[in-house]
Amino acid sequence: MNGYTIMADSYKVLAEQGKIEAEKAEKAIRIFDFLATCDNDDLCQMVDSSAFNDIIKAFLRMAVRKADIGQDAKEKVLEQIYFIFDEKQAKEVLANE
Repeated sequence: MNGYTIMADSYKVLAEQGKIEAEKAEKAIRIFDFLATCDNDDLCQMVDSSAFNDIIKAFLRMAVRKADIGQDAKEKVLEQIYFIFDEKQAKEVLANE
């Protein structure tokens, strides 16, 4: 059992107890059940597909904007974020973390 399976099971219990709407739970369960079947290569492929790039970039932009750094540094960091997304594969990024 991995973390995704635990999350799916948690949503099943919450739905059974009526603590969350069945439709919301079903969506979460479907996603977590799918993720439970994925290995690291699969997850990297999903990121490389650019399916999540806009979401990830939005998180990173928010973090940079909220960081206590100068405007010049913020611009440099954001520039690098866009470069890295365009030029690197997920496995490369993970290997250099």
